[in-house]
Formats: sequence, structure tokens, C-alpha cells
Amino acid sequence: MTDFTIVKIGSLAAISIFTLIALSSVPSPANAAEETCFTVPTPVVSLGFGSRYETASATRSDIDEESDAAVTKALKPIDQFIQNLAKQVTKAGKETDPATRKEYQRCVIDAVYQWAAANALSDMRTDNAKLSVPSRVGGIAIAYAQSRNQVSGVSDRQRVIEKWLLERGRATVDFFDNDATKGAARNNLRAWASLAVGEVGILNEDKPLTDWAILSNRTMIAGASVDGSLPLEMNRKQYALHYQLHAMSPLVTSIARLCDAGYGKGGADLAKLATMAKFSFDAVKDPTIVHKITGIKQTVKPGLKDNTSSLGWLEPYVSLSNDKKLESEFADLRPLSNSKLGGNVTELYGNRRISCVISAIR
Repeated sequence: MTDFTIVKIGSLAAISIFTLIALSSVPSPANAAEETCFTVPTPVVSLGFGSRYETASATRSDIDEESDAAVTKALKPIDQFIQNLAKQVTKAGKETDPATRKEYQRCVIDAVYQWAAANALSDMRTDNAKLSVPSRVGGIAIAYAQSRNQVSGVSDRQRVIEKWLLERGRATVDFFDNDATKGAARNNLRAWASLAVGEVGILNEDKPLTDWAILSNRTMIAGASVDGSLPLEMNRKQYALHYQLHAMSPLVTSIARLCDAGYGKGGADLAKLATMAKFSFDAVKDPTIVHKITGIKQTVKPGLKDNTSSLGWLEPYVSLSNDKKLESEFADLRPLSNSKLGGNVTELYGNRRISCVISAIR
């Protein structure tokens, strides 16, 4: 299903003991490197798997447990890689020593370079693999963006990385424009593709890619219902709220990052986005809001504390909207984190205001 391109006793004695203690407290070069980086996994070049859902499940809400496990196993090395990158980004953000901070950032660049040099994620053999990869490309791109241009002597590696990301971004656009199913081209998967493509476009100053992301975001918001729910996600029966939140994560983050880079509203009707944010936030506190729409109990447990992993998008949203009332309701849950959104999103967006006034010259 899946391919992976894929160690005399007295004062003299006392002095010796203290010397040994002192020496043991000094990390060897190898240990020091391990402390500021992680072992980079073998780059995953090829992927090919089926759907997580039963073939006959028109709403994609009936999970095939065997296939679901196979998909998770295939994606695990990539997800672990992204989690490790996000941890490095978070460490760098908290580090007060400039030299150590640069080592964390160098680790991210060197790790992504290994995957770029191997042309990782370039051989997607099934449509389901092509649908799953954009969110991973986005996670890698965001982690890289946080470390980019922070370390000297890596410009050659950065060129390799950005060329590789550009190829992945263009492949994503081609698939979603020409081969993705009608539903996938407009649901949460499109939002994850938009986040990835937009980030790659920003990194490469590629206007066709940023334009595609902006149009995707605009289309996602335009397709939302008046109450802020996403119809395609509401069709997912017991998973409706889960996928509403799964769409909000990349959508809000993409808009914030495009705006932060100077690309205007990033395709966003900010007033309607506020309605979508309120609906999603209120539904987490009380999933019966979605139950009334779908007619079925939701898998999401009620309450913010049980759903922090799905609420990382709140940080970039508050940076965009300056919604202090909403912020006060989740402030005690901080820090919020999501590896595919860059790790510690509170660190990345907390106490920041992102302007959506056009400033980028393209």
C-alpha cells in the first residue's frame, strides 16, 4: 500500500573526583547537537493508500477501521517529522540565548533540506494520498518559514527547499483544479491545500499561488451558511463538528498568514468569518448546536478544555479580529498548539495584531 524511501587517597583524589564531575557536566559535541536537534527520519517519497471510509459511505462518515489504520500508519512518519519541526520552532521562540536559538533554527532548515533534497512527497500514487499531503506540506512550510533567513551560510539549502516546496505547491493546485472530486475541491481538504499553497506562494513570492489561496479562502467563506456552519462539513453526520473545526484551522491560519505577508484580506470576508468563528466556538461549548443541524449526536465532547487540539486557529483569528471578548473565554487554555499550524500558536500569534491592508508589492 505504501512505499517509503526509507548508536594515594586524599586531596588529590578529591581533585580528581571534582574534575570528573566537571568534565561530565560538559556535553560532548555530539550530545550538544542532539540537544538542539532531532534525528531526521528517512524522507517519505512515495505514498499510495485508499480512503479511511467505507466505499459505500456517500457522506464519508462510516469509517473502515482496517483502512483507517493503514492510512494513519502510512502518514505517521510524516506527521512525526512535522511535530519535531514544530517543537524546534517553539524552542527557538522561547530561547533567550541567541546562539542556541540559531541552532534550533538551523536544525529546522537542515531537516527540511534533507527531505527537499530527496524530493520527498513527490510520488503520490492515489487520489487519497494527494488529498492528504497538502496539510503536511503546509506544516513543513510554516515551520521552515519561522526559521528562514535566521541562520547564516544556508542560502544554498534554502534555494533547494523553496524550489521543492514550489513544486509541491504547484502539484497541489493542479490536482485540486483538475482531478479532485467536487466535494474535496470545496471542503476542509481545500482549506488545507489553500494554507499550503499560500505559504509556499509567500515563500517564493509566487503570485499565482497566493492568488489561488486567496480565491480558495474566498470560496470557502462564500460557501458557508448564514449561521456560520459549513454545509459540506455538516453533511458528515456524527463527524460534522469535527470537520467544521478541521476546516477552520487552515482557513483562519491561511488568511492570517496571507494578511501578515501583506496580501490584503487573503480572500476573506472578515464579517462572515466572524460568524463562522462564533458558530464553531459556541458549538464546541455546546455540540447540540450541530446536533440540531445533523440530527445526530456529535463525536466532539462538549467543552473547550476537552478540545484544545482543535482550537489552535483561535490565536490567528484573534490577531485578525481583535475580538477581546472571545479571547477572554479561552485565555486560560493557553498555550494552544497545533503542529501543522506551526507548533505553539500562542507564541506565534498571541498579543499580535495582523493587518489586512494590502502592503505587498507584486
